[in-house]
Amino acid sequence: MTHDHAHHRAPTTQAEHLAALTSPNLVRTSLSHPLRIDEVAAGRCGGRIGISLCPGKRASSLLGPRWERDLAADIDVIRRWRPDAVVTLIEDHEFIELNVIQLGAQVRASGIAWHHLPIVDVHPPDERFETGWQTSGPALVGCLNAGGRVLVHCRGGLGRAGTVAARMLVELDVPAPDAVARVRQARPGAIETADQLNYVLRLQDICNA
Repeated sequence: MTHDHAHHRAPTTQAEHLAALTSPNLVRTSLSHPLRIDEVAAGRCGGRIGISLCPGKRASSLLGPRWERDLAADIDVIRRWRPDAVVTLIEDHEFIELNVIQLGAQVRASGIAWHHLPIVDVHPPDERFETGWQTSGPALVGCLNAGGRVLVHCRGGLGRAGTVAARMLVELDVPAPDAVARVRQARPGAIETADQLNYVLRLQDICNA
């Protein structure tokens, strides 16, 4: 009697591996991929910046299987990290695309301050962000200075989230190149584009003006 084990064979070529990753039968969930919060020390009193992907997102991905996360489960992970504030950088249309319309409400229901400061994906902060930052920035930086915790996220937790995490470090008197290095050490791939990097490096002059 013979047995055909071909259907158990692991992908051996790059094309097969890519096909496996993008198979509609595969999904990534809050159970298979628990929400990861990467930490960066901030301030002199034990403050922490946490960086993550968008909690609860349910959408296709360019880099692997579809995400089918559970918002309540991810909020529970965030709550156990004990942030004083959560900063959401996705735009209004992304709440719909990622199926996280209740994100802000659930953060606030957990007793955590919620700041929505939208930034266009793969872009640096613009005037819309800067307007919101006039109010949110001092509150967030002050929280970190006092030893508090701030969680910042965008869609994938790299470009926008990394950029704003670095900005908070710069406002805490960390030299801009060091801020970039610290964020990238904690979250490899963060601050994705040249424009985002240049934005952070120019902050040094703005904050010292």
